[in-house]
Amino acid sequence: MNTTARPKTRGVMRADTAALPLDYDSYNAAIAATRDRRMRWWREARFGMFLHWGPYSVLGRGEWVRNMERIPLDEYDRVAASWRPKPGAARAWCRWARQAGMRYAVMTTKHHDGFCLWDSRVSDFNAARIGPRRDLVGEFVEACRAEGLKVGLYYSLMDWHHPDGATGEFDVGARERFQAYTHGLVRELCSNYGRIDMLWYDVPVPLFGWSPGGWDSIRMNAEVRRRQPRIIINNRSCLPEDFSTPERHIAAAEPGRDWESCMTTTCSWCWAPLPAEAWLRARDVIEMLRTVIAGGGNLLLNVGPAPDGSLPAGAKKLLSSVGRWIERHQEPVYGRVDRVRAMETTTVGDWTARGNTRYLWMRQWPGTSFAVGGLTRRPRRARLLPNGRDLSLRWEAADGRVVVDGLPDACPDRDTGYAVLAFEFDGPVVQVLGPLMKPKRPIPAYIPGLRSGPYVASWQLSRLHVRPADGVAEIASARLDEPRDWRPLAVPGSEGVANLHRTFARIDGIAYLATRLRVPSAGRWRLWIGHDGGVRAFVDGRPVLSVPEAGALREDRSSCVVDLTTGLHELCLAFDVACGQYLSCCWEAPEGQRLPPLAAFPTPV
Repeated sequence: MNTTARPKTRGVMRADTAALPLDYDSYNAAIAATRDRRMRWWREARFGMFLHWGPYSVLGRGEWVRNMERIPLDEYDRVAASWRPKPGAARAWCRWARQAGMRYAVMTTKHHDGFCLWDSRVSDFNAARIGPRRDLVGEFVEACRAEGLKVGLYYSLMDWHHPDGATGEFDVGARERFQAYTHGLVRELCSNYGRIDMLWYDVPVPLFGWSPGGWDSIRMNAEVRRRQPRIIINNRSCLPEDFSTPERHIAAAEPGRDWESCMTTTCSWCWAPLPAEAWLRARDVIEMLRTVIAGGGNLLLNVGPAPDGSLPAGAKKLLSSVGRWIERHQEPVYGRVDRVRAMETTTVGDWTARGNTRYLWMRQWPGTSFAVGGLTRRPRRARLLPNGRDLSLRWEAADGRVVVDGLPDACPDRDTGYAVLAFEFDGPVVQVLGPLMKPKRPIPAYIPGLRSGPYVASWQLSRLHVRPADGVAEIASARLDEPRDWRPLAVPGSEGVANLHRTFARIDGIAYLATRLRVPSAGRWRLWIGHDGGVRAFVDGRPVLSVPEAGALREDRSSCVVDLTTGLHELCLAFDVACGQYLSCCWEAPEGQRLPPLAAFPTPV
C-alpha cells in the first residue's frame, strides 16, 4: 500500500476564500459566517438519495460483513477483485433519484472496508486497479450533474484494510501515518472532480476519543474548504461543521441547527437478497418526509444497488410511487420551512409549517367532512392539494373548532391514500388540546388558565451506561460538563414523548437526559414526568425524585415539588431503558402564581 499522498489535480477548484483559522473556536466561527449561503440549496432540497455500494455488495450480507464474520484480509481482497459492476449504473440511479423527487445524492466512496471507489494514488486498494477497473466516483459525479442533482461524497474515517487503521489510538507513529493517509484520500476526493456539494463523513473510530485532534480534523476540513469553498460538511469528523446526522431514527437537532436523518429502505444499508415484503411502503417514506419537514430537517433515504449496479425491483417500485406523490405535492415538500411549534395533532394526521400556513398531512381519509379542534385563530382558507381547491369552512369559536366540508368521498391520491390540506391563517396560530374535554370557553380565554407548561422538547442525551442490578434506584446524577458523549435529542410533537428505543441499538442500560433551564420566577414548581421505565430526577445535581419501577404515560404520571430560584438550572433524568422506552416531562406553575402561557415556564436554553 502506498501511504504517501500524491493527489491528482484533475478539475481542482480554485479557492476564493482566505485561509481558515486552525484553532477550534475561530474555525467554527469562520464556518458559521458562511453557512447560510452555503446551506441555501440544501435547506430547500429536503430529500436526497443515499447509496451504499462496494465489494461487500457481492456478498449481500451487509456492509459490516468483513468485521462481523471476521473475513481474513486476503479472502476479502479476492471478493473485491471479483466485483464487476456494469457500466452506466450511476446514471440509472440518478435518473431514479430525480424521478423520485430527490434533489441530491450521496454515494459511499470508501466504506469501513477501506476499498476506494476512485482511482487513488494514496491507496492501491481501489476500483481502478482491482475489480471494476474503473473510477466509479467519477462516473457517479458525472451522473449527478447530468440529472441535475447536487453531488455528495460519503467517506468512512474508519478503515479495516489499512495496517494502522486499528492501532492509532495508542500508537503515535500509527496515528500519524493514518492521519496522513486519511488526509490524502480526502484531498483527492475534493480535488479530482470539480465542484463537490457535500462531504459526508462517517465513524471516526479508532480516534474518536481524541476528539478533533485524533484526526487533525480542523486542518483536514480547512483543506477541504480551501479546495471546495462552497461545500457543506456533516458532523461526523469530531467537529460540529454544518449539519447533524441522526441515523435510523428521526430526531430534530436543537433549534437553529440544520440536521438530516439518514434512513434505509430495508433492514440493510447495502444490497441483500430480500423478499418484496422487506421493503418500505411509499406511505412510510411520505410519513418520514412529513416528520423531518416538521422539524426543519432533510431526509436522506438509502438504496443499496445490486453488485452489478442495478437497482432492485423493490427500490424501483418504491421510488416510482414516492416520486408520483411528490410530483403532485411539491408545495409542502420543498423550500424553506418552519419547525412546527405549539401545534398538536388531529384525528387524521399531523402538521408541517411555513409562515402562517399549516399543512395537514392526512394519512387517513376522513370522508366528506371532519374537524380540527383547539385552534386559537380561525383559518381564512383551506385548500386541498394538489389542485388547491378551496373548501368550505365553519368556525366554532368556543372550542377553537373548524369544520371542513366538501371533501371528496375518497382520498384523491389513490396510489398511497395520503393527502395534504393547506390551512392559511392571518397570523400566528396555536393548537391546544389535551386528554380531557375542556369547559366551553373561547380558547384564547382558556389558555391563560393553564397550570402546566409545554413539554420539554429538547435534551442532551448521554451514551448508554451499564444498568445496576437495582436500576436507577441509587444511581448518581450526570452533569452536562462531564464527558458522557452528549448529543442533542429533540422530541417531535406537542406531547413531548421521547422514544429512546429508536435511538439506541441495544436497550439494556441507563440513559441520561439533561438540559439547562431558564426559570422565569422563583417558587415551588412541580415537575411532572411521564415514564414507562424507572426514572430518577436531579436538579443541579441533587436528587428530587426516584421511581425505580416502571411508570405510566398517563395523567397519574410521577411528580415532585422543586424549589427553584430565578435563573439557570440543570435538570437531569436517569432513565432505565431496559424496562421502558417512553419518557416525557413538563412543569406546573407554583400555586397562586398567575403566569402567561407557554413562554413563562422553565424552558431549555
